[in-house]
Amino acid sequence: MNTYRVRALVLASSLALLFSLWLWVPAGDAWTGDSCGASTFPATGQDVSFGTSTTTQTGAPVNDDGLVRAGGALRYQDNLDGTITDLNTGLMWEKKINDGGLHDVDSTFPWSSVAETIWDWLAAVNAEGGVGLAGFSDWRIPNVKELQSIIDYGTFNPTVDVAFNNGLMGPCTVLSCSRTASAIYWTSTTYAVSTTGAWNVNFFDGDVNKIDVGGLKSVSNRVRAVRGGCLP
Repeated sequence: MNTYRVRALVLASSLALLFSLWLWVPAGDAWTGDSCGASTFPATGQDVSFGTSTTTQTGAPVNDDGLVRAGGALRYQDNLDGTITDLNTGLMWEKKINDGGLHDVDSTFPWSSVAETIWDWLAAVNAEGGVGLAGFSDWRIPNVKELQSIIDYGTFNPTVDVAFNNGLMGPCTVLSCSRTASAIYWTSTTYAVSTTGAWNVNFFDGDVNKIDVGGLKSVSNRVRAVRGGCLP
């Protein structure tokens, strides 16, 4: 047996072993360290096709998003501890409520300022109760792709699944409501063209914006924390 074939067999065996080990990684460990786990790219939430109202030159079929519905159907779990887990991506999200406290849906902060910023607020979330929100101290500001992943383009005002917006009107707690304002939320992603701004998501209609719409880092916007996912 020549040297190249031996090396190929050794490599194949090693890969098979690694793959078999990966299959046995517990679900809770799949999102730690360098292991990113197996997540599903979420669908947009749009389930109505506009093909019948679309005009084409040749009568070509209109396989639009509402017809194809690519990606995993939006699925969430309310953990009843101030957090919501996305069952597609594995990301855990802070639950917004209406109580005037640290997680109040109406609180706004600038990205960068001598006043209290989203980063100061995040530090408080990670220190909450001495252990952090829901017992976790690794909360962070979502990047622009992560925040957009919870947009439900099948609805608007706000553009989220009912898991993120439900319950009693007026003051409420993690056990009686979940809130999302139809407003702009910060991401941790800086606008590379002009670093005085950062990307943000408007939860009225799902628009992803930058400096021209409330994206200057000195402007105050809402913010929602996230944890988990694929990290180095």
